[in-house]
Order: sequence, then C-alpha cells, then structure tokens
Amino acid sequence: MINRLASPLLAAGIAAAGMATACAAFAQDFPNRPVRLVVPFGAGGVSDIIGRTLAGRLQEGLGQPVIVDNRGGAGGSIGSDIVAKSQPDGHTLLLGSNGTHAIVPYLYKKLPYDPIKDFTPIGMVAVTPTVLAVSPELPVKSVKELIALARAKPGTLSFGSSGIGSTSHLAGEMLASIGGIALTHVPYKSASAAYPDVFSGRVPVIFDSVVSMTPHLKAGKLRALAVTTPKRVATLPDLPTMAEAGVPGYAITLWIALFGPAGMPPAVTARLNKELVRVLGMPEVREQMAAQGSEVMPGTPGDLLAAVKTDLQRMGEIVKAAKIEAE
Repeated sequence: MINRLASPLLAAGIAAAGMATACAAFAQDFPNRPVRLVVPFGAGGVSDIIGRTLAGRLQEGLGQPVIVDNRGGAGGSIGSDIVAKSQPDGHTLLLGSNGTHAIVPYLYKKLPYDPIKDFTPIGMVAVTPTVLAVSPELPVKSVKELIALARAKPGTLSFGSSGIGSTSHLAGEMLASIGGIALTHVPYKSASAAYPDVFSGRVPVIFDSVVSMTPHLKAGKLRALAVTTPKRVATLPDLPTMAEAGVPGYAITLWIALFGPAGMPPAVTARLNKELVRVLGMPEVREQMAAQGSEVMPGTPGDLLAAVKTDLQRMGEIVKAAKIEAE
C-alpha cells in the first residue's frame, strides 16, 4: 500500500516524467514550420548582412525556411522585445548583440525586457571590429596626432556614430575618457547617414564597423587611424590597434549572437546551437565573414551567457561615466 506521503511524491514524479517525455517529443518534432530570425536593426547593416548569411545556411540543416525579419528602432530594443515575448518553441529567434543586451539596458529606464532573464542564449556568432577614421580634411595621420589636436583645441572636434548608445558611440566616449580629451558626439540614424558630413570635414571623426567603412577607405574618402579591437584585423593588417596607437587599455568590440525567448526546451537549444556551430565551421561562411571584416566565434550557450554578463558590467561603466541617455 502507498502511504499518504508517498502518493503526492509519486504523482509529482509521474507528472515530471510526462513533461520530460513531452519536451523530448516536441524537440524531436522541431522545427515543424518556418523559423523567424529577427534582426533588430535596419537592412544593410552588419547585423543584417550576417543574419542573411546565417539564414541561408541554417535552413539547410533545419529543413525549414529561415526568414530574416528586420525590426529596427530604439537601439535594437523593439526587435529584441518581440522575441522576448514570443513562444519559446525555437521558431522565433533573435540576432542580438552587445548593443541589445549590454548597452540598451542602461539607456532606457523602462526597458520592456531583461537581457538575462527574458532570453535563452544559443551561441555567439561573430565579432566585428570598429574602425576609427577621420576626414582627409583633418590634418592628423595618427591617433596621437588626433589627441594632440583635441587637446590644443578643446571642444572643437566632433565624432559621428550610428546612434546614441551604439557601439560606435561608446567607442568615441571611451577614447575621450582614456585620452583625456573632449569630443562632441553627433548621432545619426545610421552610419551611412553620417558619411557625407565626415567626407566634407563637417564632422571630422567617425567610428564605424570595418564592414561599412572599408569601401570608403578604399575610395580614399576617409583616413583610417586604428581599429578598436585588442588585436589587428586581417583585412586591414597595417592598421594598428588603439592600444598600439598610444591609447593603453582601450578595446571595444561589437559582438553578434543568437538568442531565443526564455524557457526554450534544452533539446531545442542544443539543436540550434549544433546547427549554428556547423554553419560557422563552413570554410565558405568563415571566408565570407572575414571578407566583411567579421570573425566567427562559435561557442556554447554558457559561453554566450558569460559574455553578456561581462559586457553588462563593462558597458554599464562606460554609459554611466559618459552620462549617456536615450532621447
């Protein structure tokens, strides 16, 4: 005979076993319809280019179409919130970044999502270097000369970025802080919108991704001074890092990663991570990313969670020190 204490425990055990069986069956059936990959930024940017590269390859392994859905706005928080509130069945994913998960949380007092609690980390995708460049009209050819000019004419130099709170914005604020100089930030809706003013010298300094900037460097419309990454970039091997250029301790990188809503079944997360790692291991994908200036960074969900937590602290320090607020 089963005693009164054992009965509830047995019932709970049966229920748990039933849920585990249901989850396993669900995961085995995944995906059973097209997968939506939300890119929380506009078309043509780094995230969009990488998202479309991934989508075409992921669908080969998943056996279902992977459709890129651009949902830009509010620093990536609009698209991120859509995914956070989606069904956690693996059919709606987010191509997030340290912008959406480590910077935006400090810009909005009432962000509609929590970057840790509301997402399931799947895996890191790539890191993309940012480049510091100036207008050919500006009489500087190195970072040291730029800092010297800023000190000689305090408050007169401005830099453009792809928006308040963007990685390019924080890159400029970090230079101002470590270099002990004053730089006026001029935000644009996108980096492409900033370029005409930079070419003319009206806003003489810009921080932008190597992907977007390379064509302008090749055309001679900009003069590159350094990359913001800890090591040099393969596509621009002669360009020094900021640390090598005379700004010790300087390093900031845009990373892009794949997330799902919180509560996804572990088996679905594992399947998606496996497919992501498979795609990032393809020589043609690695070459395509490298040609765009990005370096693939395959890893585990745990690796991604650790990166989010690290950057939340690091980016928060920069945002608070520069007193950056969303408009």
